[in-house]
Amino acid sequence: MSEGTNPIVEFFRGSIGKKLEGAPPLTAWLDGRIVSCDPGKMEVRFVSRPEMANPTGLLHGGMQAAIMDDVIGMTAATLGEGGFMLSIDIHVNYLGKLPIGRPVTARARFVRLGKRIAHAVCELVDDEGNVVSRCDSNLLKTGFEPEYQKKIAQQET
Repeated sequence: MSEGTNPIVEFFRGSIGKKLEGAPPLTAWLDGRIVSCDPGKMEVRFVSRPEMANPTGLLHGGMQAAIMDDVIGMTAATLGEGGFMLSIDIHVNYLGKLPIGRPVTARARFVRLGKRIAHAVCELVDDEGNVVSRCDSNLLKTGFEPEYQKKIAQQET
C-alpha cells in the first residue's frame, strides 16, 4: 500500500503538533502531540503532568506503559490493514527517570506483521536523548473497526 492511499496516515500527518481531535478518552487525556507519522512508525511528544507522577515526583511507571501502549495502538492504525489490533502482552523495561514537567517522546514502530499477530516496540526518550523506558508488545489482529477509523474513512469520501 502506498503512503498516499492511507487515510489514517494522512489524518495523523495533518494533526502534527496539534491536539488530536476525536481521540479515544485515554489518548485525549494523555494529550500528546504527533511529531511524525509513517506507515508502521510514529513519534508522539508528551509533557508529564502532576497527575502522572509517582510519589517521588517522577513519571509513574504505569503512565509510561500507558503512553507506549497507546502510541503503539496509534501506530497500528497507520498500517492500513483495517480492523483493530489488541495488545495481548506488553513487556516494559524502566531504564531511566523523568521528572514531572519535562517532555518525553514516544517512538513506536512495528517489527513484524504476521497473519494474526504483530510485534511492535516503543521507547520513551527525554529531550537529552536518554531512554527512559522501552517496551515490546504483541498485538492480535481483529476485525473490529473503531469509531475513529470509521469517521476518518467517511471524511475521505
